[in-house]
Amino acid sequence: MKIFLKIDVLKLLASPIFFGLVLGILAVLAQPLFKIYPPQAYGICTICHARDLLNWLLKQMFSIEFETSLLSINYPLLTTIGIILGSFLSSKKNKEFTFIKTNSYIKMFFLGMGISILGLLIISCPTRIFLRFSFSDPFAFLAIIGMFIGIYFGTILIRTGKA
Repeated sequence: MKIFLKIDVLKLLASPIFFGLVLGILAVLAQPLFKIYPPQAYGICTICHARDLLNWLLKQMFSIEFETSLLSINYPLLTTIGIILGSFLSSKKNKEFTFIKTNSYIKMFFLGMGISILGLLIISCPTRIFLRFSFSDPFAFLAIIGMFIGIYFGTILIRTGKA
């Protein structure tokens, strides 16, 4: 019985859920310790954080500054790089990494660019969209509907192999 409990604890310690909880607690503790306060409703967003990382790089290298989050003016937001690197390493470790076969890489590039532009127009991440909707923003409701329609048709295109 004791061996069974030790194995379960080891599995729990190695699970992504435990790792996510530890990082979440450390992030909450880091805020008062380092006096880092991101803007409200600034979730994990690959579009906004990529924009803010690019803005930070442009400011550091060329002293060019665009309108962006106040947090990204002084600190680089590395969440996009972390998400890409983490998902790549995880897929390699679990032997799940494959390239998606597509008819046209140029078409996929422009579709990704269009998604990024539209994401920036609607203030991007689903977390912010739902928060805006909770404050009765009619455009957020349209964005939620558009997001679900896009997910539905994107899933159909990927399953049929036309994407």
